[in-house]
Amino acid sequence: MDDNHSPAHQLVPLPADFVMRTLPQITNMLELKVTLHLFAMVTRQTSRPRRVSWDTLVADEILSQSLQAVAVHARPSDLLAEGLGLAVQRGTIMHVVRPDLHGRAINWYLVHTATNLAWAQRNEVLPYTPPELLPLPTVVAVYEQHIGVVTPMILAELQRAEAQYPATWVPDAIREAVLANVRSWRYIAKILARWNKDGRSDPTPITPGTEIDVTRYTDGAYGDLFRRGSDVSDLEPLP
Repeated sequence: MDDNHSPAHQLVPLPADFVMRTLPQITNMLELKVTLHLFAMVTRQTSRPRRVSWDTLVADEILSQSLQAVAVHARPSDLLAEGLGLAVQRGTIMHVVRPDLHGRAINWYLVHTATNLAWAQRNEVLPYTPPELLPLPTVVAVYEQHIGVVTPMILAELQRAEAQYPATWVPDAIREAVLANVRSWRYIAKILARWNKDGRSDPTPITPGTEIDVTRYTDGAYGDLFRRGSDVSDLEPLP
């Protein structure tokens, strides 16, 4: 067979509207990888409508490896769920649920086009409406996206913290550290300890043009850590 006609050499057509309008808005690497991979998968299909099931996506080793390049210690299925959720929320991908011959609900993912939407309506398969709040990314994924590579020691610390504190605390503390420009697990652990001791108050939302109060980080209980920057000894015992 001619190598030029092998799947590896096939071009993947992308809608011009997606390239010109949607693509510039995508900032999450998981969403981008899942979207482009799904485009490539449906391009090779001949049946109509072109669609891919959740089970097929989870079993795709190339996709799993691609997603784990973003967060090496996270489960591929968690990364896939996050990427798909963002793509469905944006409206690039359409998620429908349809029972098979045995009554088992199958989750299907299609490129969100007028033709695919008409198919769903004809078959009384309503597009799945994602909730306002997407599933939270895993703690490991948040850490690797904002702080750095998760070593085995850091992984153990994250797991302990996840078991000790409410579900949203660790990701929120990581983001708090990023705002303070202190990419250090030791600093994150101090934030968690402070919240556990003094309680959490909802942060004041930052709107465009609002001046950031730097003294919030430089004059507080952890000002010395902020002024030093990230710790070299990130896993030293807390004082």
